[in-house]
Amino acid sequence: MAGGNFDTINRIFDTFAVTSRSRYVYVYDMEKNVSRWSANAVDYFGLTGEYVYNASSVWEIRIHPDDIDKYKEYINAAFSGQKVDPNFEYRARNKNGEYVICSARGVVIKDYVGRPVFYACSIINKGIVDNNDPITLLPNQYEMLNYMRQLKAQMKEYMVLMINYIDFGGINRRYGYTMGNTILRATAQRLVDEGGNLGRAFRGDGTTLAFISDSMNIDEIKKFYGRMRTYARESLMVDEKKVGAELAGGVIVSTDHNVDEHSIYTSAKYALDYSKTQKHGNLIIFHNDALDNNKSSIELVDAVRNSVLNNFEGFHLEYQPRVSSVGGKLVGMEVFVRWSKEPYGEVLPSEFVPWLEQDPVFYSLGNWILEKALTDALEIRKNNKDFYVSVNLAFMQLERSEFRTTLLDILRKTGYPATGICLEMSQSSSRQLSMEHLKSQIEFMKSCGIKIGVDCSSFAALDMVKSLPVDIVNLSPALTGVVADNLTVKYMIEAITSFTHRLGIRTCFSGIEDQATDAIARQYPVSELMGYYYGRPCRIEDFKKLELLGQ
Repeated sequence: MAGGNFDTINRIFDTFAVTSRSRYVYVYDMEKNVSRWSANAVDYFGLTGEYVYNASSVWEIRIHPDDIDKYKEYINAAFSGQKVDPNFEYRARNKNGEYVICSARGVVIKDYVGRPVFYACSIINKGIVDNNDPITLLPNQYEMLNYMRQLKAQMKEYMVLMINYIDFGGINRRYGYTMGNTILRATAQRLVDEGGNLGRAFRGDGTTLAFISDSMNIDEIKKFYGRMRTYARESLMVDEKKVGAELAGGVIVSTDHNVDEHSIYTSAKYALDYSKTQKHGNLIIFHNDALDNNKSSIELVDAVRNSVLNNFEGFHLEYQPRVSSVGGKLVGMEVFVRWSKEPYGEVLPSEFVPWLEQDPVFYSLGNWILEKALTDALEIRKNNKDFYVSVNLAFMQLERSEFRTTLLDILRKTGYPATGICLEMSQSSSRQLSMEHLKSQIEFMKSCGIKIGVDCSSFAALDMVKSLPVDIVNLSPALTGVVADNLTVKYMIEAITSFTHRLGIRTCFSGIEDQATDAIARQYPVSELMGYYYGRPCRIEDFKKLELLGQ
């Protein structure tokens, strides 16, 4: 690539590129939007090559969603010639899908009239430099996994306690991110002090902290967590004022040395999430119960995770019809993932999806589900232009900005029209995201022509309807299943459907199992109906044989 701007980039690069395993450099041509990266950066971050076209967007999709706004603000200020701090930190995702803290130091190179034309930057991977988290000063998540591998190799039993604040986002909004980091660092130090020489503390992903001990028993862990909760409630101070924050906690006892440490880690995260969302911070213990096939829960967890990594072995999809409330015409189908493998047999999604949603591999599974569903539905859509496929989105997909590129790739690959898709969110899949990031993701999907759905089991879900451009509200069976016997639920559904009807939002009444429930559903201003009464979930081959398709 000789001549013109590439000559200039190469000359700057050659004088600038003194790299090591943890240091990367790049030179960016602002006018041509092309950059050259050091070979170690190409390998570590999974770039397409040393020369990257459309450089700004290629790099930005790798930046953590919580850091992207401040990154853009910093870069725009630097490019415009404003004076900025030469050192800047943010998190970037490597080729394995792991976020690492990067410390960037850049300089703007101007032309002879003083116009900024090039940006040369050196990036230090702080995770590789010292494997410590710069905020809490604790060993990071990767050191934690290494330590778990060491304990496994030594055939030791150990416990993993994970803690997090129930509403750390609220702490950041109230006191600011700088003070939020101070609170997290103070909590980490307290974790170290309370644990003493009985274990080791680590920084997990996000704002999660972890403590691993191979010497404490479960009663000691419970007391340990109780002391941490008391500290969070009574001793956290900001400007000499008590914060009074609430912790959540999950713990797992690792006794099976055949199970991968990632599965142990994810199981602890699942217990923590359950504590946060269902148990108001009470400690949740992941019980490794015996299953009917003489396998343990953690073995099942490990098997499902490995199936995702092994080209989605054992997974298949089933589809349930949605019909119009007027005329009973088929209007769409909802997608359900299934998994079966010996010796476990058919395993219900309720037994593995809530757990798997805590693991990074769920991003790949979610994308596989979407691509497979669109491929299966293509023939039906060609013969029914109003037909749509409803697919649940996982938090892992909504969190990552690169999901936009993946979504477009899936649409191009399958040839399925975006207007025939409804991507559905649950409260659990969206609660961990900032509303700004969630709105950005939803607005992009809407710009593609995709419908947006919300799974509704309570009034709380309507907060998303208030803030986001929602097309369809799905009344879940958890709500509709008791409408016949519960007057309160009856009035709730009446209020929700009246609210959505007035806003022009379509509503699907799901969980209809008999004619009596169907009659109740039709009393409300709903547009669609779904349940066993109209068809059970089935594979695509059987779905295509439904009498509804012949209407």
